Amino acid sequence: MPTRVRVVVATYERAARLPALVAALERQTLPTDQFDVVIIDDGSTDDTYAVLQELAARTPLDMRIVRNDRNRGPAYARNAGWRTSDAAVIAFTDDDCAPMPRWLEGGLAAMQGSIGVVQGRTIPDPSAPQEAWTVSQRIESFDDRYETCNIFYRTDVMRAAGGFDESMPFFGEDTVLGWTTRRMGIASAFAPEALVHHAVTKPGFAYHRRWAMQHGNWATLIKRFPEMRREVLWLNLFTKRRHAALLAAVTGVAMGTVWRPAFLLALPYVLHVRPHSLNPDELRDRLLGAPFDAAVVTGLLRGSLRERTLVL
Repeated sequence: MPTRVRVVVATYERAARLPALVAALERQTLPTDQFDVVIIDDGSTDDTYAVLQELAARTPLDMRIVRNDRNRGPAYARNAGWRTSDAAVIAFTDDDCAPMPRWLEGGLAAMQGSIGVVQGRTIPDPSAPQEAWTVSQRIESFDDRYETCNIFYRTDVMRAAGGFDESMPFFGEDTVLGWTTRRMGIASAFAPEALVHHAVTKPGFAYHRRWAMQHGNWATLIKRFPEMRREVLWLNLFTKRRHAALLAAVTGVAMGTVWRPAFLLALPYVLHVRPHSLNPDELRDRLLGAPFDAAVVTGLLRGSLRERTLVL
């Protein structure tokens, strides 16, 4: 089992969350002489850099701060964090995460034999209220997106794969690296003991609109890795089954004006979005769910047109 690891975190304008992140890393059960930490301030305009300097001055961790002169994106920032490392393993987490004490030990323990990539378990912060339209992350088994909120790579695998593709914008840049290693035949594993708590937030409309449009990057991923269509997409086309139900509903409503039985095509999606109670939060959640699904499908269609490969 490798005994030396570098923790890499890219951060952008989340100064308030950084003390909790560093405190979580200080509580790791892996001895502090077996890991170091690099946090990259990716051109933040708030007081992120000042907070990081203060944390670095007082922490017992071997921690280094890198500051980009402008925001260059998470791929560039993470590459700046790992490429100077002589550690055997690179561990990635995010600035809105809190690794649990056995995170590093759990990830390293799974890095056995030919295993080159280990994904850890991620759950929403149990102490945070989870209401309608809150945003977090849940990864309970190995998935196909290789999210950097909780993932470990052998450093030699990172170098062979070329690191993160800096031409890939946010949403998918971590997936590109993971699928590159898969093409290389690198074995991977899931480590439930490598647990991270992900922040639970409730962002506004602008966030959800931007997130919906970023789904267009799915087409970029599928064009670059056609094997993902078979292994990831439902019916080799849909990122989620409910998108198929939504499109069937739209088709049914359009055709139903001239042929009434066509309205039945809308039934699966209606059953999906129907509220199960009269709770105001649930009613609001269900009411907003359909427009958000429509926005995501719009983003997927825009990406499909851009890349000339259909993903829904």
